Amino acid sequence: MTSLYGDGGSGKTLLALSLMVAMASKYQSLWLGEKPLGWKSVGLFAEDDEAELVRRLQRICRAEKLEFAAIAANVTALSCAHMDATLATFSGGGGELIITPLMQGLLDRVRHEGASLLVIDYAAAVFGGNEIDRNQVSAFLRWLNAIAGQEQISILLLGHPSTSGMATGGRGTSGSTAWRNQARSFLHLTVDDTQNDPEDRRLLTLTLSKANYARAGRVFRLASDGARFDILADEASGPRRVKGPRIPASQKVALNALHEAISNAGEASPGGPIPAGVRVVRVDAWRPYAYSAGISAADTGEARRKAFQTARQALQDKGLVGISDPWAWVVEAGA
Repeated sequence: MTSLYGDGGSGKTLLALSLMVAMASKYQSLWLGEKPLGWKSVGLFAEDDEAELVRRLQRICRAEKLEFAAIAANVTALSCAHMDATLATFSGGGGELIITPLMQGLLDRVRHEGASLLVIDYAAAVFGGNEIDRNQVSAFLRWLNAIAGQEQISILLLGHPSTSGMATGGRGTSGSTAWRNQARSFLHLTVDDTQNDPEDRRLLTLTLSKANYARAGRVFRLASDGARFDILADEASGPRRVKGPRIPASQKVALNALHEAISNAGEASPGGPIPAGVRVVRVDAWRPYAYSAGISAADTGEARRKAFQTARQALQDKGLVGISDPWAWVVEAGA
């Protein structure tokens, strides 16, 4: 499950629809310069009515020189603009997660269509719990991640950041931090109002601020005319992947968590035994990232603590991670 957050009107829905069209085009159209896998997709849209969704899809097809009828056969865009779009609630106001008939019907549609992508637009409209309650948010997103695995699909969840999230430079969070921590990848779309485009297009920045299975920190500078997105720059600003010996899954989780912790809360080397120029993070700040990423199959504090301690020591012994209490850093290949 990937989360795509952005301010209202920034273009999140258009970006999601563009992905659905690129998939349906069977490689005739690219999305952010890539060929997305899979052909069919299903999307639930809580804000746009059916007529608006059709207009947007038609504009995208015209811009990409694609036949709308051929694309429409592989795109299922469902509007809930004038309906209750709740997909999950909680018993007793905060107990067990309850999946609504709408969500069950949505999954039935995914199976019927043979879709490989489910788009949900947007988080606050479909979540029937308290969005600042970490336990409720975590339960909902864990369930979405489980569904993605069981159905062998990708899920793209769109959302609006809170006021503080809009000011965090690429994090784009909203409510509980679980909205970000439980997503396997997190994209943040912002409008660039500081520059003007000679073709009068809207300038945007899309940041991959979290990626469990890729390198975080990739930044796209985009221009949109309301129908397509042109890439002005593609910047890979995240930490380089560590090359070294094969490592077990728990150690990979810990290493990826360290990359993410440094990306979000890293500091410059304080000197001493720590090499100059590296970014460091406190071990106590690294640990929660590893816990959130699922370093232990057992969901108990003691099991997670032991799993983290074992992985941390193994990574240090292999020369992949440097530790000088209280600091930790990634040892780059050749360093």
